[in-house]
Amino acid sequence: MVKKKFLRFTQEKKLEPVEEEVVEKKESNRKFLGYLSVAFELGFTISLPIAGGALLGQFLDARLQTSPRMTLSLIFLGLMVAGFYIYSLIKESR
Repeated sequence: MVKKKFLRFTQEKKLEPVEEEVVEKKESNRKFLGYLSVAFELGFTISLPIAGGALLGQFLDARLQTSPRMTLSLIFLGLMVAGFYIYSLIKESR
């Protein structure tokens, strides 16, 4: 943060000097990129185990001829893995 001096109008319509801390643009860009990386991480954390479970389940169902059983089981397992990972991220951030 950088302290900068400004002139402001008071209610009596006079200018008075004011000193405020201003966030530099580089710092705000870093924060934005940090938030963006967390959003992407959460998206991949949720979607990859579920999609992987669905694809692997379909492959195993075709090989073993167990129609929806393996697909549903592995999708559920993917949901559990994603939930556990998000839980650990939340617990770690505290």
